[in-house]
Amino acid sequence: MKKFNIKKVSLAAAALGIAAGGASLLAINQANASTGTQTQQSQSNNTEQNQSNTGTASINLSQEDAVNKFYEKYGSKSIKEIELEQKKNSYVYEIEGFDSQNEYKVKIDASNGNILKAESEKLDSDDEAQALDLNNMMTREQATQLAQTQVSGQPVEWSLEMDDDQPIWKVEFEDGGKKTEVEIDAKNQKIIKTETEDDEKDHDKDYEKEKNDSQEHQNTDED
Repeated sequence: MKKFNIKKVSLAAAALGIAAGGASLLAINQANASTGTQTQQSQSNNTEQNQSNTGTASINLSQEDAVNKFYEKYGSKSIKEIELEQKKNSYVYEIEGFDSQNEYKVKIDASNGNILKAESEKLDSDDEAQALDLNNMMTREQATQLAQTQVSGQPVEWSLEMDDDQPIWKVEFEDGGKKTEVEIDAKNQKIIKTETEDDEKDHDKDYEKEKNDSQEHQNTDED
């Protein structure tokens, strides 16, 4: 009888061990499933955020990588302008540079890094090109974030170039058919001005009105 009791206790302990092991496996599986779901949600959120920042086209090539492709093509020339805008269904970098004799231009597909076009020509003697110091100015992402503190909408175009010895970022936004351009001092990281398409139209109307009023006044004086 004692041996029989020992077997019963042993079997009961084994059963409890199996049950505990099963519960542990279930908990691990549930934890893994939860982690997998969170990872998928995080990846989905990142994808949605990328799409929201660039519209239907994607920007997979960073500005730094695009500039490096320019250097690979033409060597360490001075960079004078960087543009990023949508052409048909993809974003395209257009990078312009120069040396003492020539100027260079490269167009790069921002989705895959392919060089779409590269050309060079003699530097115009009247062209007073100014080089960008890319190591001492804000990035495109930083310029976009700063602009978004002042305007709403989707960022769709970017350009960086020197203007009167001052590096200027221009970021264009679209919001319900309205376009707004934000100019930023790329070195001091300050917004210089914002201008909407409606503002430009109003300015043109005011100019035409002043022009017409002046013409009418001139005709009256002649009479």
